[in-house]
Amino acid sequence: MTSTYNPTIQTKDTVVHRVLLGKKQILVTEEESLLVQLERAGIHIEYQCREGYCSSCSIKLLWGNVSYPFEPLAWVQSGYLLACCAIVKSDIEIQFL
Repeated sequence: MTSTYNPTIQTKDTVVHRVLLGKKQILVTEEESLLVQLERAGIHIEYQCREGYCSSCSIKLLWGNVSYPFEPLAWVQSGYLLACCAIVKSDIEIQFL
């Protein structure tokens, strides 16, 4: 019998993913933007518009997957994400610029 490790936690209605930031780890859902959940965890990052227009909340994405419920108007550089509108879709590791 083969087992696979699935680090994503799924409760009855909510999928939870891990966000690694240095030695810190927080749990996030797919129901809110990464920025909102980082703030709730006491991790504050620079932002201005909160809607994907300015890219001031750009964070380096080392690995993992995020999606955007709407296409951000700001350009998203490859290997980065916009925390204000990114929805975490897997366990991820991020690094502040």
